[in-house]
Amino acid sequence: MSINLEQSPAPSTTRGADLQLASVTKRFADFVAVKDLDLLVPSGSFFALLGPSGCGKSTTLRMIAGLDAPSEGSISIGGQDVTALPTHRRPVNTVFQSYALFPHMSVLENVAFGLKRKKDKDALAKAKAGLEMVQLSHLANRKPAQLSGGQQQRVALARALVNRPQVLLLDEPLGALDMKLRRQMQYELKTIQTEVGLTFIHVTHDQEEAMTMADTVAVMNEGRIEQMGAPRDLYELPRTAFVANFLGKSNLMRGAVIGTSAGMLEVDVAGHRVLLPAARAVQTSGQVVVGVRPEKISISRTSAQASHNELSGVVIDVSFTGSTTEYLVEVPSVGTIGTFSQNRGQDPAAVGQTVYLRWDAEYSFGLAGDERIDAGVEQ
Repeated sequence: MSINLEQSPAPSTTRGADLQLASVTKRFADFVAVKDLDLLVPSGSFFALLGPSGCGKSTTLRMIAGLDAPSEGSISIGGQDVTALPTHRRPVNTVFQSYALFPHMSVLENVAFGLKRKKDKDALAKAKAGLEMVQLSHLANRKPAQLSGGQQQRVALARALVNRPQVLLLDEPLGALDMKLRRQMQYELKTIQTEVGLTFIHVTHDQEEAMTMADTVAVMNEGRIEQMGAPRDLYELPRTAFVANFLGKSNLMRGAVIGTSAGMLEVDVAGHRVLLPAARAVQTSGQVVVGVRPEKISISRTSAQASHNELSGVVIDVSFTGSTTEYLVEVPSVGTIGTFSQNRGQDPAAVGQTVYLRWDAEYSFGLAGDERIDAGVEQ
């Protein structure tokens, strides 16, 4: 359901504003949580900070919210420097994973709470409009304990939105929900963000969540941004091993560039000839790391006698996942290579069998030769 706040009893939600972090660093005693971070988030965009625990993403969010002060650098919203402003004077609101609803208040009272503290004479009207926006007006008189997790999350979202922030901060907002409800809320959050036009900053460690919802994703690692861009661009063309492994799964193989032709690098990978588009490589000479996503690889019991991008090995594991089956193949002198096969009624291989793996050269990507190929792999 689409709600036009301009036609509601409440004034329309303030449109989003640009968010800029300039050379922001945050130190805690001897530990540097965020290191010289430069970031520009355009007005009205859905932006995700993605990374593992301890990478600095939540600290970055807290500095934007005013809950932590940067050790160095500045933060501005809509062109205004807010670095020294306290939380209550910044045009931001935060939605937490814990929801932070008042259990003794009704849903409507929870949504109106912040407005009433500001002595807004239209607090209840705006709160009702906010509940309509998240499709919960029929539950206005219930207490939070009477709601499901997803409904409580929507109440927390409505409470933040009615305050008309220029930037909405989402701190792991879906982490407490089960998988089915989380996917539903991903769609609803994106829909609401598009309708109200706010700048959303979403912190998460969930790769699928970030790629599903965000216009732009910044992958953080050890206090720095490893790579930033559209979700598809990051997935299809990672520039570091950390990004390649953290965003989904990747097969990474060490090799050496032995020639170039027609825009392609020819790489020797343990005696196998692998072609790689030069435009998809971080490094074009010397030692490199060649990568290919599992779903780009086909598996067969017979060789195509291909002159390039064909490996052979023995199946060491087969995992049925429903729509696909995952195969792990041990390739001599290369390592374990993973591939997915759509379940169409015929299994291409079983454990212990010799198989052949092939992929089109255009799906390869190249990383620097000094990359640690297990970087970003979740333990």
